[in-house]
Amino acid sequence: MDPLKTKKTSKPVAIIVELFGTARIACGQHEVALELPASPTLADLASSLASACPELIGNAILDDMSGLMKSYTLNLNGTAFVSDAPGQHIELQDGDRLLLFSSQAGG
Repeated sequence: MDPLKTKKTSKPVAIIVELFGTARIACGQHEVALELPASPTLADLASSLASACPELIGNAILDDMSGLMKSYTLNLNGTAFVSDAPGQHIELQDGDRLLLFSSQAGG
């Protein structure tokens, strides 16, 4: 399944965002549970995540909550990176896991 589509679905889904590195330290949690539309934009996701963990604003999420800071990226279920293209929708299903980490993290 291609995680990036333009089709919108109105049914909400329950997902988990796993936090790594500085995001985990700032939030003080390993993961955050969110309920989102099945086809949110990155701005929708960032806004919901900022509401659940305001400490991420300015650390991983842009101050205006419109997306992620340039040094951060999302991965869907460990298999596909999520695009930050404006207006791009992320197709989500109940139980999906989004991994939020710094793209500058070393191994």
